[in-house]
Amino acid sequence: MKKINYTKIYKKAANNGRWSRFKKDIDAKWGDIYENLSKKLKGNELLLDIGTAEGNKFLRLANKIKLGIGIDKEPSMIKLANKNIKKNRKFKFLVMNANNLKFPDNMFDIVTAKHSPVNFREIFRVLKPGGIFVTQQVHELDKNNLKQAFKRGQGFGVSKKNYLIKRYLIEAKNAGFKMKKQMISNKIYYFINKNKLIKFLNITPTIPNFGTKNDFKILDNFIKNNLTTKGIKTNAARLFLEFKK
Repeated sequence: MKKINYTKIYKKAANNGRWSRFKKDIDAKWGDIYENLSKKLKGNELLLDIGTAEGNKFLRLANKIKLGIGIDKEPSMIKLANKNIKKNRKFKFLVMNANNLKFPDNMFDIVTAKHSPVNFREIFRVLKPGGIFVTQQVHELDKNNLKQAFKRGQGFGVSKKNYLIKRYLIEAKNAGFKMKKQMISNKIYYFINKNKLIKFLNITPTIPNFGTKNDFKILDNFIKNNLTTKGIKTNAARLFLEFKK
């Protein structure tokens, strides 16, 4: 399988102005991880958000924490995040690779990562004893009928024994984490029209390198076979994991 060029995809999304403007999707049956986390915060926590993109969702925790640091390896995303920060001194956004966190040991109370690659050993290192790591990731079964139509896609053809959740559980245990909670959600999702679906395909790695003449033929056929009164039918599959140091 050809390696997905995530940097190219994220730069394209950033150049469009806002990542979340196009990335409106059903998170999962349990809801948004930041919203759920906000209900548990006491106000004195130091948080790290990995893969923060333009930081919009992370910024919603402004009144709930002591300090939030968001990182992303894509400079154009961090540029957007710093525009969104306005004059809120409770947040900092930095260009940084998740595999090499430039922070001291035992610094953060909570680390979050949504739809972003993670390095469990690095996260374990920067968390305080008793700290928690919360992540939501796209499950391999996400947009499954779409991937079947194109015969390619993010996670396409991966067997159950190689699902991301299984690898994460092993890596977390090896890093020293204790499992607190795990959930999988797979819900029906509708794109309201063809244009919305094309925008989604252009700024996500769901169907890598989408855009050839043949791709649009496949897309038209897919829409024909999956068009309903509610829109173009597919699915949104997510996994949620919470660990404690």
